[in-house]
Amino acid sequence: MSVEQIDSGILKELVCFNFYCGWRGISEFYKNYLPDGVSAQQTYILELCDLDNGVLVGQLAKALEIDDSAISSMLRRMESAALIKRLVSPANRRQTLVFLTLQGFELRENIRSVMEKADEKLREVIPQSKINELISTVELLRKLNSSQA
Repeated sequence: MSVEQIDSGILKELVCFNFYCGWRGISEFYKNYLPDGVSAQQTYILELCDLDNGVLVGQLAKALEIDDSAISSMLRRMESAALIKRLVSPANRRQTLVFLTLQGFELRENIRSVMEKADEKLREVIPQSKINELISTVELLRKLNSSQA
């Protein structure tokens, strides 16, 4: 099978495959901006956490729309890298709070400016109308998923 046959095949017609390709493309794009070993999802966690105010693990999972096992594994890696610390909540010992470490705070501040540059680059090539369509499409997917739950 040639590349042309693959490019014009059934996969290109599948909505899910196009989302998959889009996710892969944006992930590769952001790799050029992020420090080695830091994923886009980790930058979102850094953004949601603070030095002084802890965020519940469940709140992070909900904000990132991922399950508890996925967030736990990410947090474990980030804790090993000294970017965050986890502490048992004094209000409820069954809950865990996540805080930035000083190293995590500094990384977040550095990444913010880099991510703003990446976002500017995307906005140079993707018209605002297409960005609005993307946001609307993602909202439709959220509604679809919540109606099936």
